[in-house]
Amino acid sequence: MEKTYIPTKHGNLTLPAFMPDATYGSIKAVSFNDVQKAGVEAIVTTTLHIEQKIGSLYIKEFGGLHKFFGWNKPILSDSGGWQVFSLIQSKRDKGKNKISDLGCSFVDPATGNHSLLTPESSQVIQNNLSADIVTVLDNPILGNVSLAERKECIRINTLWAKRSKAKFIELNSNVKEKPLIGAVIQGGNDYELRKISADELLEIDFDIYNFGGMPLHTGVTWLTESKKGFYHEMLEYVSGLIPSNKYKYAMGVGQPDDIAFCVDVGWDLFDTVLPTRNARHGLLYVSEGQGEQTKSYKNLAYDTIHIKTERYKFDEKPLDENCNCEACTTVSRAYLRHLLRINEAAGLRLATIHNLTFYSNWMDKIRKTLQK
Repeated sequence: MEKTYIPTKHGNLTLPAFMPDATYGSIKAVSFNDVQKAGVEAIVTTTLHIEQKIGSLYIKEFGGLHKFFGWNKPILSDSGGWQVFSLIQSKRDKGKNKISDLGCSFVDPATGNHSLLTPESSQVIQNNLSADIVTVLDNPILGNVSLAERKECIRINTLWAKRSKAKFIELNSNVKEKPLIGAVIQGGNDYELRKISADELLEIDFDIYNFGGMPLHTGVTWLTESKKGFYHEMLEYVSGLIPSNKYKYAMGVGQPDDIAFCVDVGWDLFDTVLPTRNARHGLLYVSEGQGEQTKSYKNLAYDTIHIKTERYKFDEKPLDENCNCEACTTVSRAYLRHLLRINEAAGLRLATIHNLTFYSNWMDKIRKTLQK
């Protein structure tokens, strides 16, 4: 089955799709109007951060995230599992944070408040937010733990998925236009555990299947004898475990060439903070031949620019001669460099608009090139 879009309550999401992260209910330095003009069709919100900083009951009373944001396109909400996992693995918990069958018990380091996130409460929060696509609470694996610990992670991950699905059905029993729900395939760097996780989640049946965990070969996330770099092999393997009629979401991917690879092996959805975070630090993506370093996948290529360096001090050219965004049509490289070097809000905004526009255009190129 050819998948060209995902139908949602707030319109069709063209595939493959990149979704920027609105971590605390916003995309730093830009308005949602800027985001829409950049060609973005959907955003990702961070469930746990919004619950802690804003409150999902307040959002529900206000009328949902779309009304609160002024964003009338699809919104995908994560489960909060990765944020809790990061807290628990940070070594700052001193035994106060714990994962069990019940859920995730943790202390917010910013406030000292104790919280409990369960599969059910995660679904309630996401339901309050009125997201178009929701995610089950998942249990990520740290790659260097024992085999027994990794198996236990998979057991809990499947248990939470079953309970999340049951709560999702309950919350949407009288809803005419239901959100979509995604489950997260875990297993770390273990091919056998990835298959077990996928098979167990497929038996429960979800609309979307996500790649969980960081897809990187590193000494922290994967076994120390693994090679360094992006884990192409595992992403291709996990994609092959998911039926072609299901949507596939490679969470946290990534760089433009990595996205192109993932689309080629079957993945449909992507999110990352890279374009917006890199923009604020002066790392910008431009057309091939217009930057310092070229990266490519098959016949797709792009360049990167470190705009704050000395070489652009007198550069009168637009950032990218093939781009029609506000940054490329209104200011020179030299002036954008100046704005970013003094951390001026206007520079942060223009750089972010450009990188988001680049990603939107890159996804268009992928659709035309890899899906012929």
